[in-house]
Amino acid sequence: MSEKACTSCHYITKDNVCSRCKATNFSEDFSGLVIMFDPETSAIAKAMNIKEKGRYALKVR
Repeated sequence: MSEKACTSCHYITKDNVCSRCKATNFSEDFSGLVIMFDPETSAIAKAMNIKEKGRYALKVR
């Protein structure tokens, strides 16, 4: 099973339902990877609207 990115919140997962936003729309065509450890103090997290730790795609097609 390959990893896919949620088209709504860009969270990367292998599941069929996004554990972050509960969406079911995914894409296997994504690029870039952000691993968020401390979203409260990260400027990147603010720009991407990330509020939880995890792995996120920069661009989802």
